[in-house]
Amino acid sequence: MNTITFLVLVAITLQVQVGEVVEQMRGLSMQLQGIGPSNGILSSAEQRKRDIIKELFQLGKESIPPLTRALKDPDIQMRRNAALVLTDLGGGYFTELRPSLDTQEALPDLIEALEDPDRDVRAWAAQAIAEIGPNAKDAIPFLITLLRDAEEGPRNSSCIALGRIGPAAKEALPDLREALKDPSKDVRQFAQRAIEKIQKE
Repeated sequence: MNTITFLVLVAITLQVQVGEVVEQMRGLSMQLQGIGPSNGILSSAEQRKRDIIKELFQLGKESIPPLTRALKDPDIQMRRNAALVLTDLGGGYFTELRPSLDTQEALPDLIEALEDPDRDVRAWAAQAIAEIGPNAKDAIPFLITLLRDAEEGPRNSSCIALGRIGPAAKEALPDLREALKDPSKDVRQFAQRAIEKIQKE
């Protein structure tokens, strides 16, 4: 077996392995508990979720293509899970994953997910974009549209993402100022923080 054939086989094996790990998310909600139990012992389901995320993190950037495919899965929960895990891999809420992975290659699929019929997918896709930060400039027009979402969660996440993009999101300032009149106090607060971050040179 020559070197090229060997490397191709290794790549195919890795892709299969990553696909199998992503498939383990099916039937679960990958949303992690914010506060651990008082006895410090995680439930088996919570431990399983964390193990899946850690394994995907250890597999590195090879994890991203199957997760972006999962953003288009017919199963709503799988789409939610994909957005949540991309957020975690990008640096989100799972502090054990440091340094975070560069998830920028997922950006086109995350932008597409901002128009998902499910509000949680839209909101969590925006959170995953927030973790990409200044390199997510291509998402700005779509995040501006999301500021007018019918649901509060996506509007909050849009503000957060625009703020994390920073000064490059100046074109969003008029819409963020309009969001200061949002009926939701949280949206108003997130919009104000985003404005401050964008205006910070």
